[in-house]
Amino acid sequence: MVSVSQQDKNTTKKKLAGTALFYSLIAKAKELDAIVLGRGDPDFDTPSNIVEAANRAMKTKDLRSSPVEGLFELRQAISDRVSKINNIDVDPNDGVVVTNGGQEAIMLMVLATTSAGDEMIVPEPNYSTYLDALAFAGGAKVGVPTVMENDFAVDPTLVEQAVSDRSTSVLLVSPNNPTASVIPADTMETLVDIAAKNDLVVLADEIYDQFIYDGGVHCSPQSLASGKDRTLTLNAFSKAYAMTGWRLGWITGPAHLINKVKLLKASVSGPANVVSQYAGIEALTGPPDALEDMKARYHRRRKVVLDAFDSMGISYGMPQGGQFIFGDVSHLGVDSVELAAKILDEAHVLVYPGGAFAPDSKYYVRVTFLQPEAKLKEGLERMSKVLSKMSK
Repeated sequence: MVSVSQQDKNTTKKKLAGTALFYSLIAKAKELDAIVLGRGDPDFDTPSNIVEAANRAMKTKDLRSSPVEGLFELRQAISDRVSKINNIDVDPNDGVVVTNGGQEAIMLMVLATTSAGDEMIVPEPNYSTYLDALAFAGGAKVGVPTVMENDFAVDPTLVEQAVSDRSTSVLLVSPNNPTASVIPADTMETLVDIAAKNDLVVLADEIYDQFIYDGGVHCSPQSLASGKDRTLTLNAFSKAYAMTGWRLGWITGPAHLINKVKLLKASVSGPANVVSQYAGIEALTGPPDALEDMKARYHRRRKVVLDAFDSMGISYGMPQGGQFIFGDVSHLGVDSVELAAKILDEAHVLVYPGGAFAPDSKYYVRVTFLQPEAKLKEGLERMSKVLSKMSK
């Protein structure tokens, strides 16, 4: 069942609870020197070839401001990348904007396509920054629930039922954060056809598109015939290239939507850091060895978390992608915000409360596998001891 709550209608008056809560937990975890199994920061160093490219740029390149949309060389590399990996055909001249990381990309996409009173259809649970962006735009979220028993799959029927005369966009995050679900190609086609029939903009978040498990296949809505002229797609360098602190991402889309993004970016922040842009060129055009090593390690670590959840009696939808697992802890009878605080206080382990992603997820926690395997196991063992005491 889909609905727009009064709270969601008054989005501009809401506190930015999810994002603010995450940062408060991160700050406390740092004070406690906790094992971090919540935040989505890869534990790998940025590959040396990327760092070396940045160093060369600082010595040999003109580091004065680039065009608002980013260096052409980087936009060309992004165009080549999305063509090869996502089957997206985009012109680097008017179809790409380089952003200051994925967070800015989210804000730009939402603000460029949402006016006060507009409704965005959002499969839930989902990443809280989208709701923060809606708050700034004065828009309203129409939540479409997904359930663990169905591996958090998006139901096109519910999405279509959520459409109203105020709907302007639909958000499709695949792999999803926090559920790690991946939208299959046939479902994606149906969802994009619904968007086309109702003249909705598709906002596609593909930041985890390099991390797909168990033989799954990623499908980009912008690659589909009915999605090409109505989709804005975001991605970033942070996850696939361990470049979180470099603050570099991108948005691709049709020229008429990209122009709105570009005009907004010119007023909000201007061009992305030029040194980071040269590093991004190397990330996309250099050897893929580091990424392939990351993928292999994440696959092994994923099993470590799944095994630990099984031993702790935590239920979950099978994580098909991403870098985390969303677990049901309702058997403990404790709200996830309270539980996350308890695990942090007693075990010095940071996990993210599911309630920050959606109201219906208040008995879930998100655990990432972005730590070396030994540290990951230690953190899960500490967490298990806390949960074991609570179960007695």
